[in-house]
Amino acid sequence: MLQNSHYLLDKNHASSLTAFLSSITPEDKYLLKQAISKFRPGSKNYEDSWGYIIQATRYRGFKWYDRQTDSLIFWGRKSDKDSRIVIPSFFANLDQLTYVINKVQKTLQTSNTILKNINIEDIDKFCSYGFRPYKEEETWTKEARFDDQTYPNSIVDLEKLLQLQGKDYHHLRKALRKDSYALIRKYKESDKDSVLRVFALRDGNSLNSSTSAYLKGMFYASHEMYPSASMEKFVVIDKISREVIGFTAFSEINSTNAAFVALIFKPGIKLASVWGIYQTLVIAYKKGFKTINFGGSEIEGTYVFVKRTFKPIEYIQKTHLVYDP
Repeated sequence: MLQNSHYLLDKNHASSLTAFLSSITPEDKYLLKQAISKFRPGSKNYEDSWGYIIQATRYRGFKWYDRQTDSLIFWGRKSDKDSRIVIPSFFANLDQLTYVINKVQKTLQTSNTILKNINIEDIDKFCSYGFRPYKEEETWTKEARFDDQTYPNSIVDLEKLLQLQGKDYHHLRKALRKDSYALIRKYKESDKDSVLRVFALRDGNSLNSSTSAYLKGMFYASHEMYPSASMEKFVVIDKISREVIGFTAFSEINSTNAAFVALIFKPGIKLASVWGIYQTLVIAYKKGFKTINFGGSEIEGTYVFVKRTFKPIEYIQKTHLVYDP
């Protein structure tokens, strides 16, 4: 059940929903795993990873869960300043999804709901239930119309990548032959401050910036939950100075597929970043994963970097749809 302080209970007519609505907790990782097994076994979807869920619901997130059907819908807000509802991932049929959206929109009196991570080929099916594409003037941001679905998800075959055979991997082999002057190890709680500083530096904040300045940055705000999250986490360390220069993390989708949810390095770190990403992929392979989804991206540069360096075997184009009251 929701705690009394939860904002949904501040609405007089929310009581009919409270049997199914609750705050997101770490234990929901197992509900997610259960839902994937039932609704999408064998999924390679980035949005089906716990690492993605906790990031995408960081702004007042909550969940809808039906114990009888195991249907599960994750909700969040677009940002701390934009209260529009966002559904980043869901496990429910469309009749159930639209019914619940209508109930929640009425309770929260919201303008509309944004449904993320919809396969392009499924647009017509969703539109028949009242969803619609963005209007011409609508965007997630000016820079990335569909947020990190602006460019497609990139899925890498780990066994093929680790073999490093053929001309496709010429540049990666060349980079890995050079001394990166770096080490990689599992993340420890004592690394937290150093990792958060890396996030801050990526936002252009100095090491002397206040915590309030850190929180204003995109990288910090969208990744600060990861050091404490239940997933595979690593730090990349400079061999000489022993300084933390990068943080990587992957999150299980199922027993064979994972999502690469964090690959963040200090500005100017090039060779060691490629080396650190590759070593994280090696670890994922040794843990039994066959593929890893790098996710989509907001900018072309990130998409091109993954495409040229790690040679994905599959791309999945996703989009956003809108449900109006």
